[in-house]
Amino acid sequence: MALMKLRLGSTNADLAQRFGASPTTISHAFTTWVKVLARELACLVYNPSIAVFKKTLPEKFQKPGYYNLRHINDCTEIFIETPSDPTIKAATWSDYKHHSTTKLLVSITPTGHFNFLAWGGRTSDVHLTRESFYDILERRDEVMADRGFTITEDLLIRNCRLHIPPGKRGQEQFTKAEVAKTKEIANLRIYVEQAIRRLRTFRLIEHELPISLLGNIDDIVLICAAL
Repeated sequence: MALMKLRLGSTNADLAQRFGASPTTISHAFTTWVKVLARELACLVYNPSIAVFKKTLPEKFQKPGYYNLRHINDCTEIFIETPSDPTIKAATWSDYKHHSTTKLLVSITPTGHFNFLAWGGRTSDVHLTRESFYDILERRDEVMADRGFTITEDLLIRNCRLHIPPGKRGQEQFTKAEVAKTKEIANLRIYVEQAIRRLRTFRLIEHELPISLLGNIDDIVLICAAL
């Protein structure tokens, strides 16, 4: 039942009819089981050791400049039911989406597995990254992200390196080298976009998440990423 609700986004009323129970029982059972599932499946969302990383690095990343690329990062937003509390509504409103959302930062390994998740309300990609991501970094790690992640100096302080597409810096056109670099990074960053699309096959977080489940969102997202 819990897995059906995650995958199909079924309402409690629908599941109550299917399983011959009251909607209240379904609600209590779901919130109980997401805690159990999150605890049991958390081991599947982890940062592999450097030895494992080196051994499993896909051939596409075995090229000069990307041997130490351990994290490919991106952010996405999950729609949530509009809160009635004005404070919570202000903290979750997205001007870009014109809807209440919660922002999700994900990191995957070059093999496509999730190795980090963090979420927040109305915040920038950079702020969410600074508040949550840096603790898992090790010396000489390399991170790939979109050009909106202006964290180059943050990573240099930690003896790490950032790969982002080159900016125009006031130029009218990219140079041939910048065009080639942009294409190269785009061909590798596509894996995090595919990972997010896989995550969104779970309809509970693809569509509007009920406000009653907002307190369980960390467990819900963790289960979906692990599965």
